[in-house]
Amino acid sequence: MNNSDYNKSFTAMVGRHEKVIFSVCFFYATSEVPFDDLRQEVLISLFKGYRNFRQESSEATWVYKVCINTCLFFLRKCSPKVKTVSFDDIPSFHFQEDNDHALREKLEWLYAQIAQLNPMEKALILMWLDELSYEEIAMNMGIPRNTVASRLYRIKEKISFRKEV
Repeated sequence: MNNSDYNKSFTAMVGRHEKVIFSVCFFYATSEVPFDDLRQEVLISLFKGYRNFRQESSEATWVYKVCINTCLFFLRKCSPKVKTVSFDDIPSFHFQEDNDHALREKLEWLYAQIAQLNPMEKALILMWLDELSYEEIAMNMGIPRNTVASRLYRIKEKISFRKEV
């Protein structure tokens, strides 16, 4: 495949998986590790790896793996600079109507809880929120399906416990 065809194919692939790329980068971004930096690292990793994608898994699974692994690697690389995310660092939601107040509170609470999770827990909950099956999450994370189920159960318990406290 020549460079022009490769670039077109890569651009089309990024377009198909734009939501996943955005979501993963958004979940791992902090004030110390900005979204744009993470997204740039992810796009570079995808670009470098796309030529060698062997289609042993679905393209969506491969994109998830690259995104999550790149974000985790980048966070580890910057770990001395990374601190816990404060609630103020979470992007604010702008709702127009008063009846959206309850939804806004729930979303802010959820993002605050997710921000307190470790990077692996964030990856699991992100894929679960994106409605991936346990099998798809297991394939993306390279862990057994039952491990996914038990870890998600513990994450949900941890979040529920925080809500009650």
